[in-house]
Amino acid sequence: MRRGINLIAILFSMCAISFAQETAKHPIDKALDACLDKNTSTAGMTNCIGEAYGKWDRELNRLYAELMKRLGADGKSTLKEAQVQWLKFRDAEFKLLDGIYDKLDGTMYIPMRASDRMEPVKNRALELKAHLELLKESQ
Repeated sequence: MRRGINLIAILFSMCAISFAQETAKHPIDKALDACLDKNTSTAGMTNCIGEAYGKWDRELNRLYAELMKRLGADGKSTLKEAQVQWLKFRDAEFKLLDGIYDKLDGTMYIPMRASDRMEPVKNRALELKAHLELLKESQ
């Protein structure tokens, strides 16, 4: 019975976090939107997305470090291995994206490529944030 209640609480937390992420824009996304509103050229958009990529990468690293501080030895080892595997996935995904975009002509694909490269980093940062928030809630 207690296990069922815990499972329901976990599922509720996951849904709440997911809903909050969808309804409240992250400051990095707000800054990206503002930058894109001011920079409508291909180069401008690509630069805006590049800045956002850097911010998401720094946020990912910050969240990873904070999560590592909160985990025990086994958790740290598991997180480190998960991150190593995620980095391999990210690199393979970037290689795939490059292979696709290299076959496309047109300047519109330049910011699209940059955006598609940013998304996995953003998503991983948000995943780590959700893990961290879950740990904070349980303590």
